[in-house]
Amino acid sequence: MKKVTLFIASALLILGACKPEVGPIGPSYEAGAGIIGSWELTGADQTDVTLPVPETRDISRIYQNASNKWTVMFNADSTYNVSSQGPGFDLFGAGGTWKYNTPEFPSELYLTQFDTLTTVLPLGNMPRTIDQNFSVVYNRIRCDKPSVSYTLMFTRK
Repeated sequence: MKKVTLFIASALLILGACKPEVGPIGPSYEAGAGIIGSWELTGADQTDVTLPVPETRDISRIYQNASNKWTVMFNADSTYNVSSQGPGFDLFGAGGTWKYNTPEFPSELYLTQFDTLTTVLPLGNMPRTIDQNFSVVYNRIRCDKPSVSYTLMFTRK
């Protein structure tokens, strides 16, 4: 019995001593800092949320085949401007100001069109400086209930 206990104790000590070395995982990037720059709307998904099982359709061809595409420039001074308006609904206006709901861990983008209309857009991802794509979600309301949800995908220009 002593030998079995001694064997188990030594096996636990040996296994406990074998820890993998954890090195640096790479540089850290500030969440949401990558939104600064010029972005082009390159794709979209449309989801009918009124169905028992929501159905999503890819409507990217509307934006990809357009001769003029939505191009939005987000500036470091928290302003944005639309240099090219493309097809579909006008979500951005001509420009205005932008901000995140929480700068440390953004989950929503607030767009205020020249101090008149504020649109809240949940983020599909927080754009970091190394990211080439980001997306926002726009929900259309009908009779005080969400009816259609659009996921708009942007590519850095």
